[in-house]
Amino acid sequence: MKYTLGNILLLLLFCNSYLLADSTLASYTLKANKTTAVIKEPVVITFTAKQKDHRDHMFFALEPKRNKEYSIVLLNKKVDDSRYHDSSATFTYLLFPLSEKDLHVHFNLTIKTASDKAIKQSYVDDHDDSIAISTYDTKVKMQAVYIHMKPLKHPVDLVGDFRLSESIDKTEISQFENLNVHYLLIGKGYKAEKLKLLNSANQTISLFEKENILQNRLTTEGYILKKEYIYAITAKENFNIPAVTLQAYSPTKHIYYTLSTQKKSIKVTKIDTTVLLDKEEFPKKNELDFTLYKNILIACIIFFAGFLTAKMSESFRFKRKDRKFLDIQNSTSTQGLILLLMHKYKNRDIVKFIDKLEMIQYNRSSQTLEEVKKQILEEF
Repeated sequence: MKYTLGNILLLLLFCNSYLLADSTLASYTLKANKTTAVIKEPVVITFTAKQKDHRDHMFFALEPKRNKEYSIVLLNKKVDDSRYHDSSATFTYLLFPLSEKDLHVHFNLTIKTASDKAIKQSYVDDHDDSIAISTYDTKVKMQAVYIHMKPLKHPVDLVGDFRLSESIDKTEISQFENLNVHYLLIGKGYKAEKLKLLNSANQTISLFEKENILQNRLTTEGYILKKEYIYAITAKENFNIPAVTLQAYSPTKHIYYTLSTQKKSIKVTKIDTTVLLDKEEFPKKNELDFTLYKNILIACIIFFAGFLTAKMSESFRFKRKDRKFLDIQNSTSTQGLILLLMHKYKNRDIVKFIDKLEMIQYNRSSQTLEEVKKQILEEF
């Protein structure tokens, strides 16, 4: 079974022997791409090491010390062990300061060496893909990476280069109709966390919100982000969609800027709910007192057209039911129908219908909105 030294390193079961730091083993550098930063600005830290002592095989293990004042992740690790007893490695980390205090970022470096005999023995003993290599480990004391923190002039919502767009499907709705508001945030920088663009405070509205992460990729420039914020709103009276204002700072351009949308007024048309209800009673009370002639006439009708009468009666009941649930019929979007069911019909068995609507929303269902609406009307 063949393994490269890089693969062997992933499965090392170390026999540790900690020695004093020995600079004759390898040469190395540890540096950041900037010495001054603001909070949440991406800082790239690069470590490179090259073997100097060529008597044995050599591996490099580097771990950053964790600290609440920053977050740090390994972006890339490249090991070149293609030459005999001449290994090199490059580690690339991305750091985000989370405090305005000056940072001292510490790393633990361990240089691991293994003889040819130890490597050969690991192949002989390899029966179940777990390779044990006896190594000598040397801990190397390294200087911390120092980053001077420059305070921001004022708090901001975002750090990076972003843009914000907004779309609204209508400016006038009825009392039982929903309004869909869609915001799209695109850019690069530190991840956008806990942003709440709209809320129902001080307004008589019902708000249903959802956040979708369309892209969230980590690069040396920070997170490449694409997030959408979806709001579905219902109301019984006129209301305003307030202007959204987000304060931001661009570390690449060294400028403060504002992302904003305009305030919009929404008109709500009132509906007389009594017209949605059928006050007629079926069967009518006076129809309970049948005369003999009426009974004979009905019997004849049923005898000659029983099947047709049953179908017509069934169709009439469905029309009456359709008038009662006019708001469901008038729903034009899956999000709006979900909100309507949760707001007005929460005492019914709506979970299965909400699941179906969400499947349609994310294009995971062959059903259509009209088919689900028909199923809801039939059950209600």
